Amino acid sequence: MTITSLGAACGAAFLLALIACGLIRDFAARRALVDLPNERSLHTLPVPRLGGVGIAIAVWAVMGAVLVLGPGRPAKDVLVWLAASVVTAATGLVDDLRPVSAGVRMAIQLAIALAFTLVIGAPAQIALAEGVTLSLPVWATTAVWVVWIVGVLNIYNFMDGMDGLAGSQAIGAGLALAVGLSAHGHNDLALLAGLLAMASAGFFVHNVGPARIFMGDAGSTMIGFTFAALALSAHARPDPLPLPVVPLALAPFLLDGTFTILRRASRGEAIWKAHRSHLYQRAVTSGQSHRDVLGPYVAWVGAAAIAAVLGARAGGALMLGLAATMLAGLLITWLWVRRIEARVIAEKA
Repeated sequence: MTITSLGAACGAAFLLALIACGLIRDFAARRALVDLPNERSLHTLPVPRLGGVGIAIAVWAVMGAVLVLGPGRPAKDVLVWLAASVVTAATGLVDDLRPVSAGVRMAIQLAIALAFTLVIGAPAQIALAEGVTLSLPVWATTAVWVVWIVGVLNIYNFMDGMDGLAGSQAIGAGLALAVGLSAHGHNDLALLAGLLAMASAGFFVHNVGPARIFMGDAGSTMIGFTFAALALSAHARPDPLPLPVVPLALAPFLLDGTFTILRRASRGEAIWKAHRSHLYQRAVTSGQSHRDVLGPYVAWVGAAAIAAVLGARAGGALMLGLAATMLAGLLITWLWVRRIEARVIAEKA
């Protein structure tokens, strides 16, 4: 695929998502398909949802056109991703329209993750960095990939709760992975990552504060699944992309999400229930505006994108350093939120 055709495909994904999200916003508003304020949300007024459907449509339409019109047969893993992402988004859409129990959602997600992993084939070796691999029994690597897919899918969904946040993470991670995957010769996967980034950018225009439409579960689960699937697909091919690269690209979401889950679990809280305990939520509920909080997170997203690009060809020592940098980002964010909360407490005293 030439640079010109790549640019045209990404531009088409951006425009399709931009237009689709606008049309969906108007449709959702007319049909009262809105997100009402609740114990988890940070907004105070009803906002149309289903914006993620616009992202999915844009990615599927452009990727489908490339697969049909491009030379040669599409790779099996891309076709399997397409089918699995449709099921994932459809499940999320049903949940957006008529809430599905957590148990049913988890069962469907596990089935999707297991089916995708078995069809693609979990490699016995996991590449941790250039020249550094970990060998495990196939059953163990299969379990690792299933947990990875379900975990990323859900954390991305959990972290979708503030204007502009989920869109900016998808843009940064998608662009970084497009570069990293291209460096390993996986151009079709790089295109998919780029399309996801640009379609998310089209949604971001409507979602950056004050949000005029929300992503919804259909979008957040599809995006989370796609990032997780890219990691497995790129790992099952020759010249695999090291496993830590995708977690580096998604570090702001994965670290905030994991930190919050572990913190709530340690307190005996039901981690599957709605809450406002993520670091970004704590900052907003302490008086910061969405834009005030988005700025530091975008900086973290940018740093994570750079780390992911560097990690694509990193040796063991550099990979450890990049991981430590992202952990430092979590520490800085936590200290920043704690300082905001301490100031609020002092003002009320």
